[in-house]
Amino acid sequence: MATALRGTEYAHGKRKGQIKTPGICVLLGLKPFTPHDLRRTAATLAGDLGFDDAWIAKCLDHTASKKSEQVVPTVTGKVYNHSKRMKEKRAVLDGVAAELRRIIGQAPVNSIGQDRPRLAA
Repeated sequence: MATALRGTEYAHGKRKGQIKTPGICVLLGLKPFTPHDLRRTAATLAGDLGFDDAWIAKCLDHTASKKSEQVVPTVTGKVYNHSKRMKEKRAVLDGVAAELRRIIGQAPVNSIGQDRPRLAA
C-alpha cells in the first residue's frame, strides 16, 4: 500500500531518484501520506465519534490496556481467535465508515451480513 501511495523511483543509473511510476498521491494531487497515517486518522475519528479506547485498540489489533482492566489473553486469544473482538470492531468500523460517507456526501450502506446474500460454503 505504501508503494501504491508513494510510487516508485529509479534506484540506479542516470535516472536515479526520478519517478518511475507515480503514486496515488501524485496522481490525485494529494499531499503525501502513509498507510499508518490512515490508521491514526481512523482511530482519531472513532474517538471523536465517542467509541471507547479499548474498542478502538481492538480494531487496531493492539493488546488490552490497563485502563480497561482487561486480562491479556493467551497467545491463542491474542493472535488466532479474533471472534471475541468482532462485535466491537464492527461497531467502531461501521461508525467510522458512516462518518466518512457523511464527510464525502455518500449515502450509507448496510454492513456485511445485513440484508446481503451469503456466499455458499
